[in-house]
Amino acid sequence: MKSEKINKVSRFKAESRDGPGDEGFALLAHDVRSSMFGLLGNLELIDDEGLSEDVQDRLSRARTSAALLNDLLKLVFGEGEAIKPSTELNVPEEIMLLVQRWQDQAKSAGISIDVNVSRSVEALNVIDRIRFHRIFNNLIGNSIKFSQSGDIAVNVISRGGNVVISITDSGPGFSDSALAMLFQYRGRPKNSPRKGSGLGLYISKMLVIEAGGTISVKNNEGSGACVTVTFPSVSIASKPPPPHIEALPDLSHLNILLAEDNVTNQLVVTQMLKSMGAKFQVASDGIETLAMFDKEDFDVVLLDIEMPRKSGLEVLREIRARKDAKSGIPMIALTAYVMQDHREKIDAAGADGLIPKPISGIASLGHQILEYVHGTPATLPAKGTQIEAAIDDIGYVDRAIYEAIAKTIGPDFLEDFLGKVVIDFDTIKKGLIRAEAEENYTDWRSHSHIMISVAGAIGATNLQRLAQDLNGAARAADKQTAQPLNLQCIKGISKVVVFLNNEKTG
Repeated sequence: MKSEKINKVSRFKAESRDGPGDEGFALLAHDVRSSMFGLLGNLELIDDEGLSEDVQDRLSRARTSAALLNDLLKLVFGEGEAIKPSTELNVPEEIMLLVQRWQDQAKSAGISIDVNVSRSVEALNVIDRIRFHRIFNNLIGNSIKFSQSGDIAVNVISRGGNVVISITDSGPGFSDSALAMLFQYRGRPKNSPRKGSGLGLYISKMLVIEAGGTISVKNNEGSGACVTVTFPSVSIASKPPPPHIEALPDLSHLNILLAEDNVTNQLVVTQMLKSMGAKFQVASDGIETLAMFDKEDFDVVLLDIEMPRKSGLEVLREIRARKDAKSGIPMIALTAYVMQDHREKIDAAGADGLIPKPISGIASLGHQILEYVHGTPATLPAKGTQIEAAIDDIGYVDRAIYEAIAKTIGPDFLEDFLGKVVIDFDTIKKGLIRAEAEENYTDWRSHSHIMISVAGAIGATNLQRLAQDLNGAARAADKQTAQPLNLQCIKGISKVVVFLNNEKTG
């Protein structure tokens, strides 16, 4: 019996080493993640009220450490998305969390940790929180381990466009044999006075280099050692160039028919047209578009492709089939659909061109309208490609697009506009949940189409892309593909709504 038990354990260990696809590793991942979930949940359930300041501080540290460990386990077991660099890693804040994490252990060893952070230190965008903590947990932990007593100084400064973090201790420093093996895999002398794997500096260097930084070690004169890590600062990598103020084109000679069923998009586009002096009428569906087209003479039609009662493609075909002079009016598809098959259908229906949503700016829209009206096609995205945001966050909002919309709407009406967008998203979310529960692909397609427009209107480009994918899956009645996309869209809506509410209150 005992032998059988040992064999089972040995087999499980062997299976667990083979890879994430094996049953043993899957079972291990499940059990570890379940335990982690229980730990995190119980830590959050502890009521801080009435506890001493010291205990509250310990609880806060435990929650932070558990949350970081949970994210790391997700990465190890392949249960989470690949970790991307943070757009704004608050260095002083993260350093203080790290020092708090090690404070008790340092105190029990008779060591004090002194922290000095320059006010000029800016945020980092080259490394995520987990990797940052992995590096400095190794470095601070090593300093405590090898220092018998005395002080450890953590200094953070901004220098030459970089963030420089140094950790200086008063320990014995590195021996010649240790210096010769620094940053090597298991680079630890056999006669080292302290136990360890010899992996800490090796891991730290790999993570620092991956972030585009440098790491160096030197012995101080007298005693102790200093480890210095340098990261490129966000001030170099991410500060946008000064804005180029472009003169708005004059559309005052044009009478434009805008066919758009979504109220949010109607407001955005009409405000843009108004700022360029254009005259315009708005139709909310395909039948209304054709009726207004018959009653009045227009110079150009801006046409959404998916509209109720009659689609944009049907409107295009009917107008092009007319036998009068109005059949040749310039007609431009204003749509989020820019993939090859969509472009071919729009072109075949008789459109003069396509302006993709989200609209990149007021001047851009104006110039493209003028180019199509005067017979010179504007430059479109390369065929077969899709515009994607550079950031892989489902709740990401492109600031350039958002600021252009905010400027167009104006400060007096912006809060009302954002409120309407939030209501739109709430309606969409409820519709997506109901459509999935009822397996109603028509509703699924309708709500995802509206989401494409609304997300594009405020610069939520990643959510817009997800909505396009969901719309395609709904068209194909592909439940297996649609369900996970639906969940991602719902999560993305929640994130974007948080952004919008912050903009309203801020």
